[in-house]
Amino acid sequence: MIKQSIAKIMAIELDRKDFLKAVGIGLVAATGVTQVVSNVVRQTSTSTGNKTVSFGYGDSVYGGQSTAR
Repeated sequence: MIKQSIAKIMAIELDRKDFLKAVGIGLVAATGVTQVVSNVVRQTSTSTGNKTVSFGYGDSVYGGQSTAR
């Protein structure tokens, strides 16, 4: 049954546009729509919230509370 389905799909003639569309749909289906959406959301959230926090030697006041900088 699976071999017949694959043979039927392979027998269909496609032009370049249809082929690329089918490959794109296959890639999205293989990686998962949720993965694509999470990547887009992660990309937009990291570009909007750029806070620089530094921790290390010399970042704080020696022996006490830091005052407003």
